[in-house]
This record gives sequence, C-alpha cells and structure tokens, in this order.
Amino acid sequence: MNTLTPEEIEQTIQEDTALLQRIADKDSASFQQLYRKYGGLLFTAISQVLNDHHDAEDVMQEVLVQIWNKAHLYEPRKGKPLTWLATMARNRAIDRIRSKQRRSRLNDEFEVENKSVQPEFEESVSETLEDKERNQIIHKAVNRLTEDQREAIQLAYFSGLTQTEVAERLNEPLGTIKARIRRGVSRLETLVKQRI
Repeated sequence: MNTLTPEEIEQTIQEDTALLQRIADKDSASFQQLYRKYGGLLFTAISQVLNDHHDAEDVMQEVLVQIWNKAHLYEPRKGKPLTWLATMARNRAIDRIRSKQRRSRLNDEFEVENKSVQPEFEESVSETLEDKERNQIIHKAVNRLTEDQREAIQLAYFSGLTQTEVAERLNEPLGTIKARIRRGVSRLETLVKQRI
C-alpha cells in the first residue's frame, strides 16, 4: 500500500483546492477531473450510508450538482477538499434516509387517520362476531391441552417469550419445551379444526 509523504499530501490538498476553485468558476473540464478522481470514493461513501444502489445513484447525482453549484463555498481553512466533499456526500445520503423515514411516517399517519374516518375500513359487526367466536374456540382448545403444554404455549404465544426464555422460566431443558410446544400446537390444530 502506498503511503503519501507529508509533502505529497500537501500537494494533493493544494491541487484539489485549485480544482474546486476552477469548478466554482464553472470550468467543466475541472469538474470532470474531480469526478474521475473522487467519483468512486464519493459513491462508496453514499452507498455505505444508504445500502441501496438505486438511492445511491440518485444521491450521487444530487451531490455532483451540489458540488457544481456550491464549489465557491469551500473554505480551505476549514478543512481538506476531500473531507468537504465526503461530508457533503454523507450528509446528502443521511438527508435521503430522513426524507424516506418522514415520508413513511406520514404515510402511516395518513392510513391510521383514514381508517378512523372512513367507514369502509371499520370492522363490520359480522367480522367482530367472527373474531370473538374464533377467540372463544381457541381459548377452549387451549384449556383442553395438558397443563405443561398449556403453560408453555401461553408463555410462548400469549406472553411473547422465546422458547429459550420459556425453558428458563419453567426451569426445563430447551428440547423439552420445544417438544411441548410442538405437540401442543399440533393438538390445538386438531381441536380447532373439529370446531370449525
């Protein structure tokens, strides 16, 4: 791996600073040179944040436009050109994530609001009765299981514990709990099918 000497690093910083100054003057050849030099690096930085190739391509385009339009804002005393470019790319990628999260949250809120306002989304009386009847059938079926099966299934399915947590709670081997749950679920299926 080539490591640059302090002199080479300083020379690169000066070259990149001059490149950004020419881009600020709308020199397209300098812009293309900067793209060839750092395009891959900027795309990688964006991709690592977004983890989505399509979004990364979109954000890369936005960053390139931003570099073209804002190169005049680069101030050498505040940091190296590459740091400025990478920060710009990373921030744009983070903005994309926030925008998608905001859109998703607004969409969820819209759906919740519409369901509460629009009657076609409300459960009908028959659906409510069906749910109630189904719950009663399941409750009766659970009560017909052995005590060990019932306890394991209630902890796993109704209390939301993992099988490992159920085993710890009941102080039983994990294999025993898995078998109880498997046999209990199989028995429940048989009992529920008989009722339907």
